[in-house]
Amino acid sequence: MGKCRYCGQSAGLFHNSHAECEQQHLAGVGRIRGLLLDCFDNKKDFYLIRGELENICRGAFVSEESCRQLYRTVFDEAVERYLDDGVIDEGEERTVARFIQFSGMTQTDLNANGSLEKVVQSKVLYELLNGKVPSPRLTIAGDFPFLLSKKEHLIWLFRNVTLHMQKVRRQTVGRTRGVSVRICKGVYYRTGGFRGHPVETTYMERVGTGSVCLTDRHLYFHCPMKALKIPLDKILSLDPCSNGLGIQKDGANDRPLFFENLNSWFCYNAISNLVSSV
Repeated sequence: MGKCRYCGQSAGLFHNSHAECEQQHLAGVGRIRGLLLDCFDNKKDFYLIRGELENICRGAFVSEESCRQLYRTVFDEAVERYLDDGVIDEGEERTVARFIQFSGMTQTDLNANGSLEKVVQSKVLYELLNGKVPSPRLTIAGDFPFLLSKKEHLIWLFRNVTLHMQKVRRQTVGRTRGVSVRICKGVYYRTGGFRGHPVETTYMERVGTGSVCLTDRHLYFHCPMKALKIPLDKILSLDPCSNGLGIQKDGANDRPLFFENLNSWFCYNAISNLVSSV
């Protein structure tokens, strides 16, 4: 006989839960989610609903681990809502800070899907939009292979970014061996023995994986195989994608670059605002 995963009582043969217990659990999860999102949306104090949340957890069989997972999911959703209309403002930032204190969750837990990092990056963008030079908001652990000038300000450092560079492949198509015809002694002409015509195709070649440093003046890249220093005012276009950022630099021989695993939302907005302020 199986036991109900919610109430712990016998659930019958080949069953692991009671239908009513599962319904009660799902209803409780929905109520918790609604209460938390209401606090995020209306800037309410989370401590005011603490008792109600505890009662719901007990009555809906919501374990401590399930509650943490629910808090993390709601936090991710709330941050995305805040970012839908631009950047996180000061009131929203205070609400986020209050939730972090209320939940007691670690920064690692809250940043499982990058949401906490987005909050910090949004603060950087908020300062850029207001004409301020962002103050450093990250602690650099490990090697820092970039040499910045004295008046250059670090904006963000990204690890494990893969650089791809556009290359051109040339090949000849339509070539044929043809038939050899002797014209005179020692001279042969191969009919149809032309090389055909050249065709060029472009492709993105993987260069290597390393670090990207964004400052108020440059975008740097470093890996064992290559190092780049791109002045922000020399960037012609930015192509944000879900998995990275494409960049076209100003130069006759400069080919498109693609930085895979780079936060395109943050970099696109940061670079755009930094260039416009110059």
